[in-house]
Amino acid sequence: MLLRTTACTAPTTILLSVHKGASSFFAEDFAPAMTAVIRGLRHVRYHTELQSGRTPEELALPPTGIVASRIYPPHYDQLVETPVPPEGRFAGKKLVLLRRDPRDVAVSYYYAFAYSHPVPPHRREPFLARRADMLTMPIRDAIARYAVEPACRQFLATADFLVRHPETCLASYEELMNDFDAWLTRVAAHLDWSATTAGRIGSRVRGALKPPKRERPNRHKRRMTPGNWREVFDEQLRARFEERLGDTLEAAGYTW
Repeated sequence: MLLRTTACTAPTTILLSVHKGASSFFAEDFAPAMTAVIRGLRHVRYHTELQSGRTPEELALPPTGIVASRIYPPHYDQLVETPVPPEGRFAGKKLVLLRRDPRDVAVSYYYAFAYSHPVPPHRREPFLARRADMLTMPIRDAIARYAVEPACRQFLATADFLVRHPETCLASYEELMNDFDAWLTRVAAHLDWSATTAGRIGSRVRGALKPPKRERPNRHKRRMTPGNWREVFDEQLRARFEERLGDTLEAAGYTW
């Protein structure tokens, strides 16, 4: 069954993210706040729906009335629109891409898959085997083996998407955490929200961005402040990222 709307005239909004890059903020806080404030808007957790057995065709996005979250790099090119916009892909829709420093993504990836991520029922055995292996080695070795490549691959996918869809609003994780008001102002302008709408949505999500008082590896929100990679990486991990991403990382504003 295709996604349909009746009353809402707000353009369909597509919230793109990377895994371990605050996709939960989009899915559990920001998108629900949008649906609470903007009448008739429906929220679709895209990745969750796919895991439940839905197909991209069943999740085809209409021109208005939907906010879609949990859209990771493998989904960027599989999104289906109905009807297909004659002006081109995503025409008339709003795109927001939340991107995070891939080095922090790698550290977060390690802690999630070694400790906190729920065991997925559809791939339980390989997940537990990876977790057990990660816990047999030092953190830097586990990151090198399991987290560097996914983090780099996702980052390159975001860079490619922005080249192909320059109309996308790039919303960084670092600004989200360090200057939420500036982040919200920029995103709200892109989504054509009034100051009242932005204020109401902002008040609903601001509390979700408060870092925990102390780090706990088995908690989903272990550490939310940017820059954790500087405390974890050794020279070998730094070199891996520099070799893999090179100028792309610095062009995106992430320094060494």
